[in-house]
Amino acid sequence: MFKNKEKLLWKIFFFILFLSVIQIIGVLLGVQLDELYPIFKLIFLGTPIILVILHSFITLSPMRGVFFLFLAATLGFTSEYFGLKYGQFFGTFYTYSPQITFFTVPIQVILYWAAFIYTGYCITNSFLIWLRVRLPNKQLKNGWLLLLTILLDGWFVLVIDLFMDPLGVWKGAWTWVNGGPYFGVPIGNFVGWFTVAVLSSGIFRSLEYFFPKKELKFDKSIFIIPVILYGLVALSLLGMALQFQMYELGILGSLLMVPTVLFNLFLFNKYRSR
Repeated sequence: MFKNKEKLLWKIFFFILFLSVIQIIGVLLGVQLDELYPIFKLIFLGTPIILVILHSFITLSPMRGVFFLFLAATLGFTSEYFGLKYGQFFGTFYTYSPQITFFTVPIQVILYWAAFIYTGYCITNSFLIWLRVRLPNKQLKNGWLLLLTILLDGWFVLVIDLFMDPLGVWKGAWTWVNGGPYFGVPIGNFVGWFTVAVLSSGIFRSLEYFFPKKELKFDKSIFIIPVILYGLVALSLLGMALQFQMYELGILGSLLMVPTVLFNLFLFNKYRSR
């Protein structure tokens, strides 16, 4: 049963790779395919959500997978709702470009809060797996590792926004009313991102710590999928930064994201060779 799900997961992953290559080539050629062709945007943004859901079902179980993704999406939605309405949570007032919303919050944003937070969680777990370190749980009495993993989850999510947010402003996807010191983005935005990610991860990892799940039998290699997708996000954002001539952001964002991917791939190769 798991094998069939894993095969489907890999097929979806390679399809996303194909779409990503097309998107990156388009960006480098100065063509925004997701803006020119709405159907491409729907497939390009929707397929990773399907992959995240399936991946969570395999690695966590359907019940825990739904709980984690719903938790992350709910906390992301709540923070965005209050941020848009009161201008508090992310440092100042901001607005999104017109799109389909749920109580003023774009549905795409809600879904990707869940996707990004789950990705950060998986990247941290992948490091533990490649290093053959067990997840923190109360039997092992390794509360320090619980805290470390939560902070790492938050960091991996935060650096996505450090790279992405200024590019979104440049494209007109969202606007900060008062701007900010970080390429036009307020620092409070990143505090908010880190807070939401850490809170989501902290609640779920605490659940895992005090109520460890029975280990599921699946090929642990599927944890490399979120890592590679994380790298593809970095490449896509780098392409946009070069297109917009935001070279400093491109260098900084790459330094924040790419080493994580390369080091993870190095450890994965060692893990597979044992």
